Amino acid sequence: MGGKGRLTGILLVALIAMLIGGCWDRRELQDRNFVMAVAIDTAEAGEKPGQSQAAKQTETFVQPHGAKRYRVSMQILRLAPAGGDSQQGDSGKAGKTFVLSNTGQSTFEILRDMLGQSSKPLYFEHIQAIVISEAAVQRAGIKPVIDLFLRDAEMRWRIKMYITPGEARPILEYVPPNKEAGGIYLANILRNHPKNIHIAGARTDLGNISVTLDNKQDIAIPRLEMTNNIVKASGVALFRKDKFVGYADEQATAGIKYIRATEKSAIITVPGDNPGEVVAFELFRHDTRLDAHVDGDNIYFTLDINMWGNLGEYQVPGKVKGASDPAFVRRTEVRTAEEVKRIVLYGKDTCQSMGIDVLGFNSKLKAHHPKTWAKVKDHWDELFPYIPLVVSVNVVINQLGEHQ
Repeated sequence: MGGKGRLTGILLVALIAMLIGGCWDRRELQDRNFVMAVAIDTAEAGEKPGQSQAAKQTETFVQPHGAKRYRVSMQILRLAPAGGDSQQGDSGKAGKTFVLSNTGQSTFEILRDMLGQSSKPLYFEHIQAIVISEAAVQRAGIKPVIDLFLRDAEMRWRIKMYITPGEARPILEYVPPNKEAGGIYLANILRNHPKNIHIAGARTDLGNISVTLDNKQDIAIPRLEMTNNIVKASGVALFRKDKFVGYADEQATAGIKYIRATEKSAIITVPGDNPGEVVAFELFRHDTRLDAHVDGDNIYFTLDINMWGNLGEYQVPGKVKGASDPAFVRRTEVRTAEEVKRIVLYGKDTCQSMGIDVLGFNSKLKAHHPKTWAKVKDHWDELFPYIPLVVSVNVVINQLGEHQ
């Protein structure tokens, strides 16, 4: 009996495990709408002259109190059969996504009301990018706009962030040349930032921005622009705490990256010995050190940069000229170092003229001179525009390329 009882018990446990095992809340892929990207504009964005009131009301909802603030658009993945989209085909112009929009005051309420336009539940754990219009952040700052995304457990902190000077929704409607999902396309642009000195992609994800906001520090968010069906990330939007101030151009962005040591590679062009000559230096490795110094009541910073790289390109119009001359190599190293210094100071001056400390000056001073920081922290915003930076750059060309 004992053996039969044990066998019966094992079979009973196995039966119970079979009945309760698995995903009790499972939902098949084709039964979800995967949100790939979100665009946030002002509520007035997208209104067209002559658009009927009925068309405006259909997209939105009756709001019990307050004025409508934002237009939120979602880019949703279009799941196609294994053989491809039977309606559009692989070469169809519709791409792999479609876009829904709604207007309101609460982003959360807007998203829930969008279920009136969707036949499937919305799934947010695969959002790749959030694009916010300049007009939206000028209205109330960045914090109210992204508050939902910081609180909701479905949102991932590696979501890429962009600010655009125009409307954000058209960027979600853009079909990339390779027809990949637009959200993935936007996220992958920022993943190229180590090799593009003009893109501010380091420490600009949603999670990094959340930490920066919590620490009450200034913020840099990549700038994205769409013109004539061309989408490009370049430059950076600067925020004083969470208030939008303006943009830094590509050269200023490069200078900021040099100071913060977030570049992994860079192409630096300088003139050659004669008119029309162009030399391009390719950065392979760098050693960058930013230090804070206190001399009595004076505060200043030093930036020491050592760069090692390759002679990547040498354009000599009208004749062939060798680049193996040691004197020419040394002149190129000096010119490159001077160019890097110029770009660094341009980036520093841009930030100081706007009063935005995204250079890490305050954190360096706080970490290495805490007593001085305690004295100046309450009026750092007034001091920062006048803090000197002493720059020293040394460049070494290790290789001249495959062909001389």
